[in-house]
Amino acid sequence: MSVSVTDQICELFENELQVSVPGIRTDLLEEGLLDSMVFVDLIMHLETRFQIEIPIVELEFDQFRTVEGIAKFIAELQTNGKQVSAA
Repeated sequence: MSVSVTDQICELFENELQVSVPGIRTDLLEEGLLDSMVFVDLIMHLETRFQIEIPIVELEFDQFRTVEGIAKFIAELQTNGKQVSAA
């Protein structure tokens, strides 16, 4: 059984960013869990974990308010073929 994107993102927050997210719909900004420093680390870890390239011009901070929103953003990138090709 594969691990869902939302589960992987929650795991990334917990293990890589040392941030405990109460739920996938928790507003990360409102709860003070996501600031500019964590956001930069998050982008880096998402690109590595999901083998994607996140174009700066396509970033909308509101997409990153919840784990659910981040998962939707990742799925859209993967669907649109913005994955990093293996070298």
